[in-house]
Amino acid sequence: MVKKFLFDDYVNDAVRILIIANAVKNSKKAIKLTEYRIRLYDYYLRFPHTMFNGIATGEDLRDNFDEYYAFFHWKPDIVKYNQSINFMIAKGLLHKSLEDNDVLYEIAGKGIEALGKFDSMYKQRLVSLSALMIKEVSKHSDSKIDEEIKRKSNILARKSEVLQ
Repeated sequence: MVKKFLFDDYVNDAVRILIIANAVKNSKKAIKLTEYRIRLYDYYLRFPHTMFNGIATGEDLRDNFDEYYAFFHWKPDIVKYNQSINFMIAKGLLHKSLEDNDVLYEIAGKGIEALGKFDSMYKQRLVSLSALMIKEVSKHSDSKIDEEIKRKSNILARKSEVLQ
């Protein structure tokens, strides 16, 4: 089966990843941005109602179509992330480096410039969510964040069943 390529999803993924990389770069705490952390942190931006209990978004769960009807929730498409990251590296929007046997990613000047050219409510919303996300993830280890995502996505699954 051939997987259909949706350009708008690709652009949305790239924007979220750039916002995450920029938020990490601007954070007060030194955070090493790995591919795994990109996927973890992106969950906060993709499913803010779940991760921030609806407080950060100010919207009802049913108002967020993607989040309400997401069937997989945790365990994202790793290949899709790799494609987005590799494309942004090829375009000079992200830098990739090796440090202590970890592959790390950092937003490049060209990536900051590209983000500056986006002017939409979607981007503004993601930037404000990324600030909340950085506060939250800087308190926890990767395994704790993973546990929290699993716990909250299971709660959401139970709520969705009740809402039907």
